[in-house]
Amino acid sequence: MEKISDKRRARKRRPTPPLPAPRWSDCLYLRLARSDVGMFRFLLEAEDNLGYMTVVDRSAAVLRVVFSPHQRRAVLAYLESMRGLAPFSLAYDPPPAGPA
Repeated sequence: MEKISDKRRARKRRPTPPLPAPRWSDCLYLRLARSDVGMFRFLLEAEDNLGYMTVVDRSAAVLRVVFSPHQRRAVLAYLESMRGLAPFSLAYDPPPAGPA
C-alpha cells in the first residue's frame, strides 16, 4: 500500500481574522464647495468599502465621512490623493469614539 505523505496528513488551519470587528465607527467632518459634493461622493464610492459620506449642512457643504477606525490611515491617505479633484478642508475631527 502507498504511504501518505506528511504534507497531506497535516491539518490545514483556518485563517483567523487580522483584527476584531469594531463596535463603533470613526468619522471626519469636511467642508468643500457645494459644486464639488457630487464629485466627492463619486470619488469616495469608487474606493470600495472604504467609507461613506452624508451631507450634514447643505448650505455650507459640510460632509460627514464615516469609516472603520481600523482604516483611518487608509482613509486619510485616500482623501489626500483626491484633494486635487475635489478640494476640501477638515472642518472637525472628533475624538475617537468608544466606551466611556
